[in-house]
Amino acid sequence: MIEIALPELENKENNVKDLVFSILAEGTPQTITQLQRELRRRYQKSVSFQAVMKAAIALVEKKVLQKEAMQYSLAREWIFESRNFLDRLYRIHFNVQEPIKKVELGKQIIVYTVSNLLELDRLWNDLLTNWAKNEKEDKRNVWKGKHCWWLIPRLQEEDLLHDFLIKQKIETYNLITSKTILDKIALKYYLKKGENVKMITDKIDKDLHISSFGEFLVKFEIPEQISIQLEKVYAKAKHAENIDLKQVLDIFKETQQIEVTVLQDKMLADKIKEEIIREF
Repeated sequence: MIEIALPELENKENNVKDLVFSILAEGTPQTITQLQRELRRRYQKSVSFQAVMKAAIALVEKKVLQKEAMQYSLAREWIFESRNFLDRLYRIHFNVQEPIKKVELGKQIIVYTVSNLLELDRLWNDLLTNWAKNEKEDKRNVWKGKHCWWLIPRLQEEDLLHDFLIKQKIETYNLITSKTILDKIALKYYLKKGENVKMITDKIDKDLHISSFGEFLVKFEIPEQISIQLEKVYAKAKHAENIDLKQVLDIFKETQQIEVTVLQDKMLADKIKEEIIREF
């Protein structure tokens, strides 16, 4: 549960933990000395070095903050999980229709139906996060598909996810079956994250995606209508002036039922992982 109330940034009556949080929420890592100085400057609040350190340590213990060297910053995992939690609260309390339908076909097969590509990626991220939290043995996470399309609308979420996977020592292998300019940008992005990524030529008519991690195999196909629109985006990306960002975002928001099948089958999941990793 979230134990810290989100602060009003200009409220001088907040406690030290809230004020430390409000400063670090702006994204710049700070030392204890810098936080103490900023508290005085911004809130005219005289707080001892020990009090600031105590507040920061308490937030680290709650996993709200992380410490690297002598600097403190908001923990990306906390941000990621808090956002998902608040999204669920929003849907519940404002009676927003749940965009994901779930049907269990026995104990080992679950079919989710999502309403667009954005919800598909959100579901996929949740599946990966829940698995990575508890995986102790098989740390391999593999994917094969035509394009890493989720990097366009949800780069920040993808970055948070992979920072978390790296922290959990998950080994990711992404196999891209297309070689457009945007695919090369995706390859460069994952390489900079220190992950395994490769582009190959694989002529597949359907826009099929296969993901495997732990005992799970995830399969989904991008509907033809949306896939055609995505291909046009990737083809036009040779020149930046040809990309209409509003039009691109509309593709990801377009309502279209997409089925995501999740199979819990260790033997089959291992087979897929081995086949994809063999390409590297």
